[in-house]
Amino acid sequence: MTGGTMDERRRRTPRGRRTVVRLLGAAGAAAVLLYTEGQWESRSGGRMLVADLLNRPELLLGAALAALIAAAWLGDRRTALRTATRAVTVTAGVVFLLGVLAAHKVSAAETRSREIAPAGAPRALVVVHRSYDSGPQAGEHWQVLLESGQGWSARRWLLADVGGAPEDARLVEASWTGRTQITVVTDSYRRVFNLDQDSGEPVEAR
Repeated sequence: MTGGTMDERRRRTPRGRRTVVRLLGAAGAAAVLLYTEGQWESRSGGRMLVADLLNRPELLLGAALAALIAAAWLGDRRTALRTATRAVTVTAGVVFLLGVLAAHKVSAAETRSREIAPAGAPRALVVVHRSYDSGPQAGEHWQVLLESGQGWSARRWLLADVGGAPEDARLVEASWTGRTQITVVTDSYRRVFNLDQDSGEPVEAR
């Protein structure tokens, strides 16, 4: 028989299953690592293209969880361990799904403005305005961002995080006040940032 004996086929089946389980585990770990990199680059001064591509918890963490659940269902054939592993992974999947649904219930109306730097420098001042009708962040929220550079080396800095609660400050204006200067004005403070000529990094004036 070209397909081998029945015993040989039985031996090959668990081996093939173990290979699939390892591949699923590796895929899940890779998804978590990619998301971790996206989180790191989402910090102020991080590479914005990497952050935009990889800071996607629903996609990457969801894919990692799906891979781990599949690996658990295909994995160890010992009844007690298999049952426990499946219970844990399915519970984690349900919790993750409920978290995603809860996050989507808190919707926000969002607008963005973008102002290119004077003299055509590869820099832009971005203001993101979000308005939440309900939830823990009910009210208006502003983020003032500086995007500097081009391509994969472009970086994004957070200049100001304003609002988030009814009693918090409100943004009045954020604008270029010079070729390498940005001024952020709220109803409670005024901050001026000067940009480094080489790196484009904003440094608050004292």
